[in-house]
Amino acid sequence: MKAKILLFVPLLFTGCITDYYDRRLSVINKSSVHVAVEVVNDTTVRTENGIPYYQSHVIAPNDTSFITKSGKNAWLEYINKGKTKTLYAYFFDIDSLNKYQKGGADMSYLLGNKKYLKRLDYTLDELKRVDWQIKYR
Repeated sequence: MKAKILLFVPLLFTGCITDYYDRRLSVINKSSVHVAVEVVNDTTVRTENGIPYYQSHVIAPNDTSFITKSGKNAWLEYINKGKTKTLYAYFFDIDSLNKYQKGGADMSYLLGNKKYLKRLDYTLDELKRVDWQIKYR
């Protein structure tokens, strides 16, 4: 009886699946306070993230945070999907987030009632001009 040899080559058809992430957008905190940032392409859209999410994504003074979106050109696509083709960055003081959370507020309330430190608006051309760096001062 002849022995049959079965070779299993698991890597034969791999290499076609690649995940891309667009991490070109950075936020630089040039202030003296710890901040969190919410970045959206429409001022009427409210975030799905709660205050604890922002409390865990603190940007310390003189620190930089890279904000990643899934997809090869995700930031370009995201901005172009917005009504005004503008990216809006809302900055929150971490101490204020802690205070509002204890009071039962959520991010929709904070955004809707302008309880943020500052809002910066960038068109695609402006983002390219500043090399995709949003600086909070």
